[in-house]
Amino acid sequence: MMNRNPTVSVIMPIFNAEKTLCKSVLSVQVQTFRDWELILVDDGSTDTSLDLADELAARDDRIRVIAQKNAGPAEARNNGIACARGRIIAFLDADDLWHRQRLSACLGHFGRNPQAGVVFTRIAFMRPDGTRGAEPSPHFDTLDPEHLLSENPVCTTSNIVARAVLLERLGGFDKKMAYLEDQDLLFRAAANSPWTVEGLDQVLLDYSIGGVSRSADLARTAKSWRCFMARAGAIAPELVRPRWNGLIADFHRNQARRALRGGLPATALNSIVQALLRDPLILIRMPRRVGLTFAAALALLLPIPQLKEYVR
Repeated sequence: MMNRNPTVSVIMPIFNAEKTLCKSVLSVQVQTFRDWELILVDDGSTDTSLDLADELAARDDRIRVIAQKNAGPAEARNNGIACARGRIIAFLDADDLWHRQRLSACLGHFGRNPQAGVVFTRIAFMRPDGTRGAEPSPHFDTLDPEHLLSENPVCTTSNIVARAVLLERLGGFDKKMAYLEDQDLLFRAAANSPWTVEGLDQVLLDYSIGGVSRSADLARTAKSWRCFMARAGAIAPELVRPRWNGLIADFHRNQARRALRGGLPATALNSIVQALLRDPLILIRMPRRVGLTFAAALALLLPIPQLKEYVR
């Protein structure tokens, strides 16, 4: 029988994930730490995802299924949080994979560090063809609010393991944000709570990197970024105002990277130019990132074999 009050509640939003759902669920089922419940929240899938979720729940009484009309992953996660019974809440997307020791490692860190409100790990980047990127994400002992303004070192919501009391205090994810809602939540945790956001120096998550494929996605990202910046500016104006031009430049550089992943080199080139115009010092702050993004956009636009080899 399932523990009615498990230590950990795992929340997995699902939208048209029939090809990857079972593997992601299995990565929870094989955890060395076993006192968990898994809440699958189907966000109005139009494929067989909901049927698969129901089948998985029928075989394992630690799994529950919630079905909602399509409202986006933030709303799905919030609905999962509302139903969660664990004192620790972990998130996993339906195309990512946990390593077997992930929950054990994160729970151990919470036990040793009562000031920690969020724990994350390093991650391995998995390409669409199933191959692993050359380098995992970097390690951070603790994330300050400054870390979370222009970048998200945690990389993905699948990397967030948090105390339920912290999520309750923060009010969960902002459902108005189609993107960056995880970065927004982490910033609020670091800047506006008594707890810290702490990292483990272990690679314990395989993160599936997909591309933003449409200009509309970039527009929604921009809208979410503006929402995030407005909130960050209200919470910590002393951090945002002096960095404003640099933050806008960093946003454009990140948009360029997203556009490249989605096969939009002209959009990427325009975004990196906008970054340089807003804050030319970005070339000094992050020369390799800016240079490679610029070169990659040119390589896709221009038939220059040598350039293609350089950015490959």
